[in-house]
Amino acid sequence: MTENLRQIAEKALTDSVVRLVWRKMDEETGEPLIWPRASGFFVAPNLIVTNIHCVTGAPSVFAEIVSTKTEFRVEGVVAFDAENDIVILKVEGEGVPLPLDDSHTVQVGETACAVGHPRAKGGKATQITISGIQESGKRLEIKEEFDPGNSGSAILNNSGKVVGVAVKNGMVVSALGSGGWRNSSYAIPAMTLVDLLANGVEVESFTEWQKRPQVRAYTEIRQGQTEFEQGKHRESIACFDAALELNPNLMDAYLNRSMVNLSLGHNKEAVTDCDNALKLNPDFVAAYINRAAAKFFLGEAEDAIDDYNTALELNPNYAVAYNNRAAANLSLEHFEEAIADCDSALKLDPNLVQSYIGRATVKLALEQDEAALADYDTASKLAPDSPEIYFCRANTKFALKDYTGAIEDLDKVVELNPELGSFLSIYDHRADAKCYLRDYEGAVEDYNKAIQLDPKNYKVYNGRGIAKYNLGRSKTEEGDEVSANQYFQAAIDDYTEAITLDAKFAGYYSNRGLAKRYLGDYQEAIKDYDKVIQLKPKSETAYFNRGYAKYSLGKSKTDQGNIAEAQADYQGAIEDYTEAIKLDPEYASVYNGRGWVKYLLGQFEREQGNTEEARKLFEAAVADSDKAIRLKQDNPSPASYHTRAAAKAALGAYREAIEDFSETILMKPDEARYYYDRGLAKQAFGQHEAAKTDFQKAKDLDPDVENKPY
Repeated sequence: MTENLRQIAEKALTDSVVRLVWRKMDEETGEPLIWPRASGFFVAPNLIVTNIHCVTGAPSVFAEIVSTKTEFRVEGVVAFDAENDIVILKVEGEGVPLPLDDSHTVQVGETACAVGHPRAKGGKATQITISGIQESGKRLEIKEEFDPGNSGSAILNNSGKVVGVAVKNGMVVSALGSGGWRNSSYAIPAMTLVDLLANGVEVESFTEWQKRPQVRAYTEIRQGQTEFEQGKHRESIACFDAALELNPNLMDAYLNRSMVNLSLGHNKEAVTDCDNALKLNPDFVAAYINRAAAKFFLGEAEDAIDDYNTALELNPNYAVAYNNRAAANLSLEHFEEAIADCDSALKLDPNLVQSYIGRATVKLALEQDEAALADYDTASKLAPDSPEIYFCRANTKFALKDYTGAIEDLDKVVELNPELGSFLSIYDHRADAKCYLRDYEGAVEDYNKAIQLDPKNYKVYNGRGIAKYNLGRSKTEEGDEVSANQYFQAAIDDYTEAITLDAKFAGYYSNRGLAKRYLGDYQEAIKDYDKVIQLKPKSETAYFNRGYAKYSLGKSKTDQGNIAEAQADYQGAIEDYTEAIKLDPEYASVYNGRGWVKYLLGQFEREQGNTEEARKLFEAAVADSDKAIRLKQDNPSPASYHTRAAAKAALGAYREAIEDFSETILMKPDEARYYYDRGLAKQAFGQHEAAKTDFQKAKDLDPDVENKPY
């Protein structure tokens, strides 16, 4: 604020601007009770102007200049304007009147200051900007939101003259970002006040004046706003209904009722309220904004944009209109237009949090995750206590794989509002992030909380199953098979619960099949993969998984000596692998899997004396592993080289086999089996000393390696 405006405001607060105070006697003690409520100012030595809604419903009122503790008892009312929410009170005693200026000279973009008592305190000057002039000069729209208690403040220009009387009327919806409501603030031009003073009447008692229907309507509006702020929506609507019965031409009653209807999701009723307000005043910008919001919520985004366009034609400086139009454009996937609207809103109001959130939402849709994160960062600085911002930023960090940052933001959401845990799925989101960080125990704890909040959330059961499955794998790596099996079984139980709640999602069967496979229950795993293929017959992964389960079943039967059954299972595995390759000819792991099973079948054939059939299978195994290696030239799998090496050794190509075994060891130098198998190839090739070295290395890594079939 300029020094000139500051000095003007200080003088006004000392001599002319008053705080309106309600007075009531306590029925029990007989002591006076007082409530500082609003603002006003002297327009003549014994006349004070304020808003009707600031004094209506008061048992009695007095004005005070706070700096000098001077009180002025209200004697009555000399004039009022029910349409514009203005009343002139006659008081005992005299103050210094503020001069009135010709408000017709006010320009859009002009700065001034509102001098009053926001939040009923000692007095304050707030710099404001004139953002629009409506109704042929009958209303000056204010860019800033007035705080409670600012109603009735003097709007002073750089000359120290009054250009308007501050009014805080209804609210307009913010349809983008964190949503909610923004105050619709404006000022009644000084020339309206001049006309009212010129047409004053004889003093009417304050009590009698309050009995007038037009005045009582403002009492109902104020009560309705109070009920709304307390979440009593139906009581609030009843108050606005009563206000309109008392004064059917009260635009602000329609605007306020539209606000409540929007909150209740009664969007058609909200449209009707705004229509009625616009019949009374076709230039009522706030009514266009609320009607557009109602149409947007009704799914009529294009019609909503038309209303926002009209609002912006009437007031090109209304930031909320740009903000809300961005929401409508976003819903229509008009991304460039939505970003342009957010940019326009932020140019007018750099602190409009909703537009940062909205712009971030658009950028996420455009996969501009880093840019979206920057907007959420700004929004969080402007509104550090908004849980929604932290939640949205957490999701953005999740997309950027910053799982630690996502967890920190979700922790903040829980800290700010623990009740949002169910509404925003905080705990399962946090659990997912912990899974990515391999904090599976922490993930299970969060999934448990999520299930307590929503026992029917099948996705959470699946997530918890995945965490328990991974805990089982970690226990397997530690050699704790008892704990591992307990976790695998617990994972199966969770997957089963997910399937009970949603039997048509193939992923749950696939996950359960994997856990069953780790428990060695291959036949039941195959049944789960059968179900996956039934639900997703074009899934190459499902065929691969079923093929692997059949291979595992065949391997277990081999260990039991059931060779014929094992051969049948291996053949079934080859058929599934072949089907997977048909669906995805570039699936390297499937070629290797099929090649390995062919190698095992070749060994059976050789043991049974079918050397020619064995040779064909070994050659086919080499061809499959060749293909797998070619498909993964940049990152080949050691398993593919091992398959090819084993098949070449079976064909007697020991030199080439040794080369492939050496490749596997380069890629995975801690795998005992690779050294042992290379030792066998070297032994067969006559490199006995080198073979002994490999055998010793294998036993150093795993003393029981030779008794463990690969």
